[in-house]
Amino acid sequence: MSFEKELETRIASMNANNTKKTILLIDGEDKRAIAASKLIAQTELVNVILLVENNLKDLPSYVKQEIVSKEKQEAYAKMFFELRNGKETMENAQKALTTLPFYAMMMLKNKEVDGVVGGLNFTTADILRAAFKVIGPKKGIKTISSAMIMHKEDQKYIFSDISVNIKPSSEQLAEIGINANDFAKSLGFDPKVAFLSFSTDGSAVSEESALVANATHLYNEKNVEKNAIGEIQFDAAFDKEVRKSKYKKDSYSEDTNVFVFPDLNAGNIGYKIAQRLGNFGAIGPVITGIAAPVNDLSRGSTTQDVYNTILITALQSVKGNE
Repeated sequence: MSFEKELETRIASMNANNTKKTILLIDGEDKRAIAASKLIAQTELVNVILLVENNLKDLPSYVKQEIVSKEKQEAYAKMFFELRNGKETMENAQKALTTLPFYAMMMLKNKEVDGVVGGLNFTTADILRAAFKVIGPKKGIKTISSAMIMHKEDQKYIFSDISVNIKPSSEQLAEIGINANDFAKSLGFDPKVAFLSFSTDGSAVSEESALVANATHLYNEKNVEKNAIGEIQFDAAFDKEVRKSKYKKDSYSEDTNVFVFPDLNAGNIGYKIAQRLGNFGAIGPVITGIAAPVNDLSRGSTTQDVYNTILITALQSVKGNE
């Protein structure tokens, strides 16, 4: 079964026990968003709303749209101003709410939708800025991060962080691991987490390897379910026989399926090598650690990318998966 089919199956199962989720597409006037919303509507798996500034004509009746209104902009600006508690002027709040990302986040904050997807015509910074200011991180988490789902046939892995934190501290890296672990669980994974480095268990002592070792320690202090391994080289994390010879600390016996990279250089390069040389599919980046489901799309995303991200966002919105 393909990963896309697995997502559809999980959504169908979820819908049997819960109310169907509603996901808002920020880039509602983009042809890829429109095409993805038609595909989703035909499956009846998720309710999708296109956020638009102008009424889109010639849409089939089963495709829903939310037309930006001046009345809502004004009401949201007041709510945003109060939410920020003196961190924004009213003028700045009103200006922010003229943009689609902030308008969408206020709809999510107001529980008019269950999740938001955007980025076809906006930068990651545009999406994250609005998400951070309106929604903010989950309780107990300070670091918002991102993850990429790498899949090929029956192989599925989570790579993190690949688009947000350039050079995380030990504390941030530990929280990136926690975010990735929680996201993996929302997809039905039994997470087995590895904190990657160029060093395995102190084989090369440096500030960089010590940072990863400390991040692993901090993660394990906070996560009572199952310890992560690290600092560890990719070959030892991936290959259990190599792990036995290189890694002398306690380790899980199963295959690693969540890889936490030490910085953005490594994470971004790593997933693109797997995608281009290993022929893995790459779904994401998925924003992790945020208090409500918000996901960023690459401006080069395909209709299928949008479709998959809608499904993932719906899964993240299930209570207990936030």
